[in-house]
Amino acid sequence: MTQFPFTSQLRAKTILIPTFKSITLVDPDEITYVKAMQNYCMLYKQDGSRILSSSSFGSIIEQLDFHGFYHCHKSYAINMSKVMRYLNTGQVELQGEVLIPVARRRKKEFLQMINQGVDRSSRELTVRH
Repeated sequence: MTQFPFTSQLRAKTILIPTFKSITLVDPDEITYVKAMQNYCMLYKQDGSRILSSSSFGSIIEQLDFHGFYHCHKSYAINMSKVMRYLNTGQVELQGEVLIPVARRRKKEFLQMINQGVDRSSRELTVRH
């Protein structure tokens, strides 16, 4: 039997992202946000690289729901562990100074999630509204 070059712990955490040429294994913690692009979607990673997926936004979001992602806007889902602050312009700032819109109808739920998820001893999250 062939041995995979990664541990079962990493394999359990990895998601499969179909692209136009291959299937890419990605650690969800490396993804900052996902943007819908008609029938495809673009995954933006924390190292600045991007992955264009041949899957729909909905199917990618289904995989990421269990990894701390939040569908904050019709075209965006964000990794909640990358949130730095919520701005009164209706945008959330992610690590790397990336601004993503938050839908008006999702603002209240989003702010509740931030308030519940902040560990004030380890990281400060500034919420301005």
